[in-house]
Amino acid sequence: MSSSQVLEIAIGLMFVYLLVSTVSSAIKEVIARLLDTRAKTLERAIGNMLADPNSTVTNNILQNQVIAGTVQPGNKPSYISSRNFALSLFDFIAPPQQGRSRSMEDLKSGVTKLPAAAQKSVMGLLESAQGDVELARQRVENWYDDAMERVSGVYKRRSQIYVAVLGLVLCSLLNADSLMIARELWGDQAVRSAVVAQAQERASKAQASGACDDVLKCTTDSIRAAEAPPIGWARDGVRGMPEGRGWIWKIFGILISSIAVAMGAPFWFGLLNKVVNLRLTGSPPPDSRLATSK
Repeated sequence: MSSSQVLEIAIGLMFVYLLVSTVSSAIKEVIARLLDTRAKTLERAIGNMLADPNSTVTNNILQNQVIAGTVQPGNKPSYISSRNFALSLFDFIAPPQQGRSRSMEDLKSGVTKLPAAAQKSVMGLLESAQGDVELARQRVENWYDDAMERVSGVYKRRSQIYVAVLGLVLCSLLNADSLMIARELWGDQAVRSAVVAQAQERASKAQASGACDDVLKCTTDSIRAAEAPPIGWARDGVRGMPEGRGWIWKIFGILISSIAVAMGAPFWFGLLNKVVNLRLTGSPPPDSRLATSK
């Protein structure tokens, strides 16, 4: 097997991983929207910050017009800026009074409205501002940003698990067996050329599949883009049901694909771009002697 064939097989595998991971991510996003996962995660995170298990204080903060005005009536926000959180918190502990500015003493007196554990945290932030209300707001913003950074990390890791599980299910249903795909691409020049051509067309697009506003459209476009992917079940042949010990290799191949899918569509999009560009730049120029001899 030549090096170009190896590269084409690698491109074919990456294209399939990109396709399945895109669909997995899209399904995960649809489920997250239906279950309002981001908004619930944000609400829990603020509740943990304020030591508010009953969400009494949290709901008051979320109902502040500064935050409530950013979403449709009846919906909860899936994102809150640090500035809006700080302003809403200050409005809760020290409601603004007409004709006078909010003072540091107002804030310190109002801290008692918070749960005991949160009182210590917020009071410490206020004390560190040394009487400067604006600086106190910045301290609260930094506190919120640090908490959200940790929550974001947990959410991303959890999302990767969901994508991995969805990837395993999809790879099983679609028979996306890495060993089978490599074997078919190796033995069928027509399929290999078709898949590589699709991969090159995909790689030429300016945007990554993982960054999409309309996940349903992304899913549809991804499936339509793959006109002849080397996946799917058949009655016989390479894609047929294995027999005996063949199931061991089948399960192993599907597990390889599932692990690859768990790495995410942005990863495979970036890697596919690099490999396709390597293939294009590495192609030797046509022999000038052949051109002149015709």
